Amino acid sequence: MKSMDNRKLVVTGILAGLTFIVTSFTKIPSPFIPKAYYHAGDSIIFLSAMTVGAPMAAFVAGLGSFLADLYLGFPTFMFATLIIKGIMGYIAGKFLYTPQGQPSGMRKFLGILLSSLWMVFGYYIFEVFVLGYEWRVGLIDAAANLAQAAIGGVIFVPLSYSAARFKKI
Repeated sequence: MKSMDNRKLVVTGILAGLTFIVTSFTKIPSPFIPKAYYHAGDSIIFLSAMTVGAPMAAFVAGLGSFLADLYLGFPTFMFATLIIKGIMGYIAGKFLYTPQGQPSGMRKFLGILLSSLWMVFGYYIFEVFVLGYEWRVGLIDAAANLAQAAIGGVIFVPLSYSAARFKKI
């Protein structure tokens, strides 16, 4: 492995841990869905996508979020989270990652929007068709998930400027 590969691997591990920490310690229980919660961890998923690219961001998002569900006692959602958040990280990485510097404002917007819409859709399908929640309750939770992703995007934007400088080092 080249030293750049080692560096990317280390950064990926740190970001997965940071995703776990931010997700776990900003937890707000859902008033709509039993055994569900909201958090600010999506901001770290977006940061990961910008910093390490799509494949590694999928790993960061899936693993960090999966471990947060395990730690917080939400085993019902763990494997769905692994897949849904992993794909979310991959989609975000396709838009947010540029080898040097920062993506354009439009790429940031599309990366956050499309990956967030995937996450909302993925959890809606899981909750309604796998867990058997009533579809209207699923819609309410979908709106809350969209708000969670929007807050993650708002937190990510100022972080992205620092991350762009970090990538140049």
